Amino acid sequence: MSDRRNQRYNGERRRKDSRSQENYRGSSQRSGFRKNRGSNQFRSTLRLQTGSVIYILDILQHGGVDKAGHQWNPIAQIVEGFKFQLYEIILNKSKITDRKLQEKIIVSENQNAFDRIQRKIKYTELTPTSSSTLDLVIGQYVNENEPRFIDFINKSGPITIKRHSLEVLPGIGKKLMWEIINNREKPPFESFEDLHSRVPGFKPVETFVKRIIEEIQDDELRHYLFVKRFRKRR
Repeated sequence: MSDRRNQRYNGERRRKDSRSQENYRGSSQRSGFRKNRGSNQFRSTLRLQTGSVIYILDILQHGGVDKAGHQWNPIAQIVEGFKFQLYEIILNKSKITDRKLQEKIIVSENQNAFDRIQRKIKYTELTPTSSSTLDLVIGQYVNENEPRFIDFINKSGPITIKRHSLEVLPGIGKKLMWEIINNREKPPFESFEDLHSRVPGFKPVETFVKRIIEEIQDDELRHYLFVKRFRKRR
């Protein structure tokens, strides 16, 4: 009986030791993965989608390190037009002289001016030059995409039981909101000029630019009308 108990005890001990070694290896691999993910060995492989409209906010001549040659590479801070996302991208050195601030670029399939997106950035990470240029390019985008914003004015509705989406725009209270709503019914607005002539108290371009900048700056707003916000993973 004693021999059987010893055999059973030794067998259980070996199984426990084996499980402990497996757990240790798994833990080491997981910690190494976390460490590697935070190291400079991993770089973003994201690329701008074909057809994306971007605007250059600032160019940093010595902004990053080339993974292969460990050399400084130029970086541009940009804003993507439709969703108003801020990025830093690594520029192709041979094409940097062709780039200028506030430049609008439509990304094509054979675009070789950019290597890749280095990272997504927040408003607080913009350079002073980028911050001042952002206002200009947002105004440029609003003027170039007039139908998008006129369509918003013509079709916008309530976002809560007590609040209309027009009231989220800077400077619009109940009185101006109802003036816009009543005028858009006979007939719908066709342009910024038409909108301003029928509702003189409303300055569309200035209002939209202010709202978009607010949404870019603040990632804790309750409602976003134009800036795409991605939900945080739990």
